[in-house]
Amino acid sequence: MSDSVEPPRPHVCIVGTGIAGLRCAALLLEKAVRVTMLEARSRIGGRICQSDGLGYSVDLGPQWIHTSGHNPLLHLAAETNTVLHTWNGKSQIYDEHGQLVDSAKADRFSDLVWEIVDEALRYSEENGGQIPETQSLFDFFVKRAAEMFPDEPEDQKLLLNMSQMWGAYIGHPLKKQSLRSDAKTNVLFSLRRRCGMIDEVIVTSTYGAILEKIAEAPLALADIQFNKKVIGIEAPEDARDKNARVVIRTDDGCTQSFDEAILTTPLGWLKRNKNAFCPTLPPRLSQAIDNISVGYLEKVYITFPSAFWLDPSADSTEDAFPGYTNFLSPHYSPKTNPSHWPQEAYNLAAFAAPHKHPTLLFYIYGDCSQALIALSCPSSPFKHSPQHQTLHPSGPGTLHPLYPFFLPYIALLPHYSPDSPACVPSRILNTTWQLDDLAGNGSYVNFQVPIADAAGDVRCMRDGMGATRKVWFAGEHTSPFEECGTATGAFLAGEETGGRVLKMLGLSG
Repeated sequence: MSDSVEPPRPHVCIVGTGIAGLRCAALLLEKAVRVTMLEARSRIGGRICQSDGLGYSVDLGPQWIHTSGHNPLLHLAAETNTVLHTWNGKSQIYDEHGQLVDSAKADRFSDLVWEIVDEALRYSEENGGQIPETQSLFDFFVKRAAEMFPDEPEDQKLLLNMSQMWGAYIGHPLKKQSLRSDAKTNVLFSLRRRCGMIDEVIVTSTYGAILEKIAEAPLALADIQFNKKVIGIEAPEDARDKNARVVIRTDDGCTQSFDEAILTTPLGWLKRNKNAFCPTLPPRLSQAIDNISVGYLEKVYITFPSAFWLDPSADSTEDAFPGYTNFLSPHYSPKTNPSHWPQEAYNLAAFAAPHKHPTLLFYIYGDCSQALIALSCPSSPFKHSPQHQTLHPSGPGTLHPLYPFFLPYIALLPHYSPDSPACVPSRILNTTWQLDDLAGNGSYVNFQVPIADAAGDVRCMRDGMGATRKVWFAGEHTSPFEECGTATGAFLAGEETGGRVLKMLGLSG
């Protein structure tokens, strides 16, 4: 009686150890697939990473989780005792002259902004491909503002200025957000979710524990090779050839071959590295990669000796101060902000102890973030290290280069005094993702004008070349459409691609 010989286990390469790659690897490992992960950095996590530069740990990348529907990250947060914070719903808005907008009027105009977004969503769904490729969401706001306030130009201006707060969710100004959709999906839905119309919470204890949980199986069972930057992907011409292999080359001169390859590199990396593929990418896939855009969202953490903006007589456990402050199209800082880029800040002193800190978190985007990152990092680019800059102000001449830019807005907050040490930052940290080639030189995907078929482009990237050349793609740019640009989307994309590869290998049962 002859001994039966088991066939060799399929060998799959996953490029990248971000949340998409780790989730994909976990599914493959469950079916005893041999998994090799190539990571260009010296750590796992991709854009999920932290810094202790402020004296405590903060997320440099993803920091939010939406709470509607079935969100796997929300369940992982509960499982790992990750601390979440729900904002108090209060906000304060300063107009273009630095005057605080009456709270009743601010609330009324905030409601109008959401109403117009809902109108734009319906208009986009009903008209779809008839909308010009160049028409933006801001164009829709301009039209509605004129209709709502035909004889009140100041109210028109206020409404349009308030609409600009959406830029921080897109990573670019609202003027670049496409209004188009197709019959099945809508490019505005993910924006609608990000902007709070579907509830979100902020992670106060960082994404670290969530990442560790997702990475448990890959760290234990996969062959993870760090400091391996992929420079070449040679795919077979015909995936039906069972003996054909995908060949991966790395910058250290190594060449390895696999049965299948899954690239979880960011969209921005794909845009800049098309020449790494041999043969060249199919024209429709190459076009899809070009069509979808990448945002320039960055964070600036400014921490102080104490949270001077809070009422010193108030109960320290009471969350009374507005969680969100918006500075609309400021015209009162012409030297540092001649383009009147709007600013927004979150009050991290609202968090519960021990995550409560006297810190303001500013989000910057688009041309503003590009200009400020160039100012803070004059010797750029950093390539793939570091992802942040930190400075410890201690007196005149040692302040962070970005502090003069933010000072006009900080100075508007309650109890600010230029003579008070409590009002001088102790540390400042800003991210620099757009200088990081491994992050794709940006934040996450968005849908900018002009664009004809965003949904079709995402589907094309999601399909990749798995069925024809054994090369697959996964990441927030291939996620379910409503999750594009989110950590949840990356997780789900890794899960979906892992399932498809298992089915191709005959292991999905």
